Amino acid sequence: MGNVLILAREEVVAALLGLMVELRGLQPRFLGKEESVDDAITHRAFEAVVIDCDHPDCNEHLLETIRRAGAMPVLFSPSRMQAEVREVAARHGTRSFTLPTDPDSFGKMLEA
Repeated sequence: MGNVLILAREEVVAALLGLMVELRGLQPRFLGKEESVDDAITHRAFEAVVIDCDHPDCNEHLLETIRRAGAMPVLFSPSRMQAEVREVAARHGTRSFTLPTDPDSFGKMLEA
């Protein structure tokens, strides 16, 4: 079962995304209390990292770290318009979605 790291600013959003990850047969993972994003990515194997584009750690360095670790970054937002998020993702060469989304659309974002 593949791991997906979820980086959301709000716990309820992280929980929702975790359930959708499980529906795809994958294992959701979250940061430990004292764990940095860089440490998690470099010390564990992930198929994808789902990141709120407004998360304080979301930047070009993090996206490159994710790619170097062999995972796929996927940007999302629970509050921005779809066009905004799509534009940010296009600048960084990654996939994106906005909430709300349905499980099938979300699942397609996680497919390699």
